[in-house]
Amino acid sequence: MRLTHAMPRVAARRRALGLAGLLAAGACAGAPGPAAPTPADIPALEARRAQSPDDPAANLRLGEAYYTAQRYADARQALARTLLHQPGNTEAQVYLGYTYEGLGQFDSARTTYQRLEAGKPSGAARRLLQGRLALVERHQMIYDARQALAHESTLVQTPPPPNTVAVMPFRYTGTDSTYRPLSRGLAALVVTDLSRVHSLRLVERDRLQALLDEMKLSESGRVDPATGARSGHLIGASTVVQGQYDVNATQIRMNATAVRTQDARVASTGTGADRLQALFDLEKQVVFQLLDKLGIAITPAERVAISERPTHDLQAFLLYSRGLAAQDQGDFAGAAQDFQAAVQRDPGFGAAGAAAQSSQQAQSASTASASSVVAAAGVGTGPTTSLVLSDGVNTTNPTGAGSLSPASGPGPVVPTTRTTGQCELSTCGGQTSALLGTLIIVINRP
Repeated sequence: MRLTHAMPRVAARRRALGLAGLLAAGACAGAPGPAAPTPADIPALEARRAQSPDDPAANLRLGEAYYTAQRYADARQALARTLLHQPGNTEAQVYLGYTYEGLGQFDSARTTYQRLEAGKPSGAARRLLQGRLALVERHQMIYDARQALAHESTLVQTPPPPNTVAVMPFRYTGTDSTYRPLSRGLAALVVTDLSRVHSLRLVERDRLQALLDEMKLSESGRVDPATGARSGHLIGASTVVQGQYDVNATQIRMNATAVRTQDARVASTGTGADRLQALFDLEKQVVFQLLDKLGIAITPAERVAISERPTHDLQAFLLYSRGLAAQDQGDFAGAAQDFQAAVQRDPGFGAAGAAAQSSQQAQSASTASASSVVAAAGVGTGPTTSLVLSDGVNTTNPTGAGSLSPASGPGPVVPTTRTTGQCELSTCGGQTSALLGTLIIVINRP
């Protein structure tokens, strides 16, 4: 029994509530959902569609079977046919999002999940969709990093946008491994503080981390001005902040340099040492030194904003830093555990609370099959809008094959190719038409 607009509204609501309740009770953990078609069903489903080429149900089942067989280009076409006749078919939209991930079309996957989320699904479905969005963003960053390295010769010749700053993880020079995770925590703190200055544009910490992971830099490379300049070209930053710190007994020493991307010259420095418990005071001191030596004037309001502490609990910040390290490695379960522990120590630690929620959602979504997301979503449509979904010709891999695990397994891993397509992610004024290679889907709120 499929979830389509043909189902009466009352029955649809009852089933949606029942599915949401079942999921909340642990259906995703063990109770079987509706049987998804398998690759073995494809011949019979193709024969059925041949008899009724425009049958939404036939195309939906065939699209699901193609997806399970990792035939993502075929799945996309079949699902698009379903959505041409049933724009609000939740099941087809969910499978289409997963299919986009398999094709490496992360922008389109993101847009599809955002449309579903805008339809105000159940809490369980919303959390899964937000988790998929977090995973898609991570895959996109890794893909972007690989593309940047592949086109490095071109990027080096292109001046980065002015006033754009990236902050590298700080290099730890101490011997007590307990404080090594502060490498990422300090970088996150500096990014947050510099983002308070309205004249600056900050590169996301995890976006730069994805690039550094692809570059396979050693810790010593993080403080080399030449490496900073190279990273700036690759990430699109005109200035790169590099630094190092050392924790000795009860004291911490910290220094940072701002390197200009264009000529690898050090533009400013900041340094200081203090009691370990004064870590946040020391970090603010270094940031203000950097800004002052860069000649960046800040307003009184910006100075007050920079001076704010994310937490007053050093142990909570260390746990938060450990969570960032786990998150960067794709260990969302471990990250969520560390972030939650940080919140337990300091319930007012907002950044840790938000990171805990995001990691939990990503962990749940990473093991959720498309059918389990459908079960959680029930029946519904998104807001009134027009969304163009292209055929997505893969310019580097014409077969359109990505590296997505089947529906019964975990979420996708990052493909090494990127797909592009005409009119992808465009809005076309509410028109409805089926063109060669392009499908315009109009989603209307009931």
